[in-house]
Amino acid sequence: MSAGRFAEAVRLLDGAAGAAYPGAVLAVLWRGDIVLQHATGRTAAREGAPAVTPETVYDLASLTKVTATLPLVLQAVAEGRVALEDPVPAHLPECPHHNVTIRHLLTHTSGLPAWIPFYLRTMGGDAVVRGAAATPLVAQPGAQVTYSDVGFVLLGEIVRRTLGAPLDVLAKSRLYDPLEMTRTGYRPVPAAVAGQAPGAGPAAGAAGGEDLRAIAPTEDGTAVEQQMTQDPPWAEAGRRHTWRRYLIWGEVHDSNAHAMGGVSGHAGLFGTAGDLLAYARMWLADGRGPHGRVLEPALVREAITAQTPPPKIRGLGWALTGDQGWWRDALSPRAFGHTGFTGTSIVVDPARDLAIVLLSNAVHLGRDRTGILTLRPEIAAAIAAAVS
Repeated sequence: MSAGRFAEAVRLLDGAAGAAYPGAVLAVLWRGDIVLQHATGRTAAREGAPAVTPETVYDLASLTKVTATLPLVLQAVAEGRVALEDPVPAHLPECPHHNVTIRHLLTHTSGLPAWIPFYLRTMGGDAVVRGAAATPLVAQPGAQVTYSDVGFVLLGEIVRRTLGAPLDVLAKSRLYDPLEMTRTGYRPVPAAVAGQAPGAGPAAGAAGGEDLRAIAPTEDGTAVEQQMTQDPPWAEAGRRHTWRRYLIWGEVHDSNAHAMGGVSGHAGLFGTAGDLLAYARMWLADGRGPHGRVLEPALVREAITAQTPPPKIRGLGWALTGDQGWWRDALSPRAFGHTGFTGTSIVVDPARDLAIVLLSNAVHLGRDRTGILTLRPEIAAAIAAAVS
């Protein structure tokens, strides 16, 4: 298909470079074919920054929830290691919330708060998990949708314990290798290299990680999270905290995930647009990848079926069409997707046999990067019109 068919989507993407984000990649899968991969702008808002290419690696942020944690939970369910109705303490005995289930965590109806800055008082994955497990509920389980990073920290730990290996190892061996997602994973460069000058890391594709030049940096420092901790009850701890005061580049932007060593159920993944289309292709194929089944079809259907009432319609992990969907009403009622805080997004529409991936590092331009919020549904509408 000619890229000219997507001229309006490309125009929107190009026009927002330097305003909504330094640069971005838009990729579209339709009827089994990749029909568009368009890159625009630069990886950073500075002179001499590399141009974005379709192979630029982005911090996927909360796309981690649906591209690592969710499918691993579904695999654990298929293997009989976990049940959706299991109470969380059955797998995390240190958690006191016996009325919170795995399903509650996946649908963001656990009653846990949206976010807690655990990193202000502790470091290390085990310590953050203990803090998340002990977090008091702010609502009755099942009563309301509150999108919660805390819940997915717990899910990541449940996956680690029930499947018997670290989350990053499980994601690579069980998901990304079978799906040929060769540029997706946690901790893309060694900790000693992250944040250094371009070219300081290993060559792209070499053992040990990516070249920093292939990765889009996120925030220069941690101004967003510093702003989030200015008010009680975190203000005093925030003033004492040793914040990252350098360009966050090649290491996870989210400070809780950073405190956990870069690997968590709620954030930490890096990847490319092409890899995410490979992941979307698996969901469109009812869980089958190029080398066989990855997810059970019944669990795929369960995950994309409404688990919560309007207007906040959630599946298992996924946001569904409604006020949770970034594509608004551009796609069919069967569409499901997710966003990441850094400026990333994915949506899959089985009714159109369509997937759209839009990756950017919008957070690089600061907390007021609101342009992408209106741009996303406009791009989705332009693509929907092009394939109609």
